[in-house]
Amino acid sequence: MQRFPWIRIRIFVRQSRWGFVLLGLWFFMGTLAFHYIEKLRPADAFLSAVYLRVYPSPLWELYTFWGQCVLFGIVISIFILQALQHYNPQEGCRMLAGEMKDHVIIVGYGHLGARIVEHLRQAARAYVLIDKDPVALEDLIRAGEPVLVDDAKQDSTLIEAGIERAQAVIITSNSIETALLVTKHARERNKNVTIVVRCFLDEFVEILESLGANEVISSSKSAFTEIAARITPTTNAAR
Repeated sequence: MQRFPWIRIRIFVRQSRWGFVLLGLWFFMGTLAFHYIEKLRPADAFLSAVYLRVYPSPLWELYTFWGQCVLFGIVISIFILQALQHYNPQEGCRMLAGEMKDHVIIVGYGHLGARIVEHLRQAARAYVLIDKDPVALEDLIRAGEPVLVDDAKQDSTLIEAGIERAQAVIITSNSIETALLVTKHARERNKNVTIVVRCFLDEFVEILESLGANEVISSSKSAFTEIAARITPTTNAAR
């Protein structure tokens, strides 16, 4: 089952707005015609215009013919074309990502990124994932998740991911260039967002913090902490 149903409905409504505009205009003109020409009360005129009440007359027959054969044919065509057009999986995921609010942006879909995405999905937490590899994202795209197959280093990609509305950015990419640029762009676009970066190289920790990262998790330091906790008791015992 695909998630975010209301967001998907909102996207469809927005993309099909001209069909709804045509329908609204047709019903409005029909209401006026039944009210002024047939002398019906406004409520009765509206019900006749939306085909909920039959008022036998030449005007009703003309209105029904053109409404069903011409106008509704055009409107239904618009709806069908919009539905088919946005069945493009990647485009649908991109549009969904652009609707997210108070979400977490994950940059990079390696082992750590995949764990974070799975955690957020299980917690029903809104997120947007950015990665350049469409093959790695194939399952998420097929599931209709909010992912962007794009380069996170580009400022426009973060904008599409809703950086101004995001609560947090988690950078798990193995590329230090990506980590530096995404941190810089994210902080420039959102002064309040929480930025967490996984960094392989200790010498870049201070640079990332100076660019606006709230927390930089050094892979080597984290690994050392875990290992030290396991070997220290053994060392003490040996003494």
